[in-house]
Amino acid sequence: FISSTRRSAAVVAAMAIRIATTHVGSLPRPAELLPYIRGDKPAPADFPEKLKVATEDVFARQLDAGIDFVNDGELGRRDYVTAARNRMSGFESEKAATGAADLEEMKEYSDKFEGRKGLLTLTRKTEVKNAACSGPIAYTDEGLADLQAEIDRVSASAKAKGIPLEKVFFSSPSPGTLANFFEDDYFNDHTKYVEALGKAMQREYEAIYKAGLMLQVDCPDLAMGRHTKFKDGSLADFQAAAAVHVRVMNEALANVPGDCTRMHVCWGNYPGPHHHDVPLADIIEIVLKSKPKYLSIEACNPGHAHEWEVFENVSWPAGKVIMPGVLDTTTSHIEHPRLVAQRLMNYVRFVGASNVIACTDCGFSTAAGAMNVPTEIVYAKLQSMVK
Repeated sequence: FISSTRRSAAVVAAMAIRIATTHVGSLPRPAELLPYIRGDKPAPADFPEKLKVATEDVFARQLDAGIDFVNDGELGRRDYVTAARNRMSGFESEKAATGAADLEEMKEYSDKFEGRKGLLTLTRKTEVKNAACSGPIAYTDEGLADLQAEIDRVSASAKAKGIPLEKVFFSSPSPGTLANFFEDDYFNDHTKYVEALGKAMQREYEAIYKAGLMLQVDCPDLAMGRHTKFKDGSLADFQAAAAVHVRVMNEALANVPGDCTRMHVCWGNYPGPHHHDVPLADIIEIVLKSKPKYLSIEACNPGHAHEWEVFENVSWPAGKVIMPGVLDTTTSHIEHPRLVAQRLMNYVRFVGASNVIACTDCGFSTAAGAMNVPTEIVYAKLQSMVK
């Protein structure tokens, strides 16, 4: 519990300290590159050069908007988990993609997604299959070379725009998130499966850190996992699994300093009513045991905007920084700067201005081509956050 005196001091401090800004990661890809990024067409010989130019452009647009901590918008990725899975061996099977409890209940709404395929089953009218674990898991040398090529492109493009690498973040899925989307057809034991993923992904996390970039671990498994993979179990079962996920992630980050790591926790950026989202109060103590210093959470959409109240009764860890979402990434309505400020103050009052960085709720394009917000509005929203 934070006293009213401390809250008042935090408000005064906020008046004198500029709140830094960032976003969760994915940004709209250039339309002309989408067929190659998604694998719909073979990439032309000059695709690497085109992607390099596009990467420099997206860095420039973030700088123009005034964003402090930037990335490449995940431009070269089909989505935020498949690239990492492709870098590992042991995924030769296929299984049905998990569905979301809210969409399964609200069929009148979800049926309109018939034919749409992604990482989740959005409607039972359309079968979606994802790769599944079929054997021992290893992060391959070829996978590491692919990762290094992405790191090299991002680093070179940032340097070309004069951006220090410590201001650039590079996202990677958590072991639990990979387990959430890619079913186990080999271990037949969830804990053992997640542990194997953690040992493999340690190679990716350490390569990102050694490159001088800020590692971001994407952890929707700690929230969205409740109404997807663990929707049929009890809350206690999910909390136990989430605790395992955090432990395994921390072990995989053993050689990566906490202050060089950020994490993103969300309930899924897919379109839906989200009325089965697990309350933040039910998971916050588990989440706060994670090693990363910087914690990004959804904090402004209709299902979670009220949850700043949770922090009234949370013992905030020393040195931990929260990055609350103050921009809704599912609507084209541009937030007024005053509303952004009010949302930020809800957290400043409890953890102090120096422990807050303004962020977005989630990514703007978690899968290439899947956008709720047009590109020009994405950057207008980011600029409004900076103001």
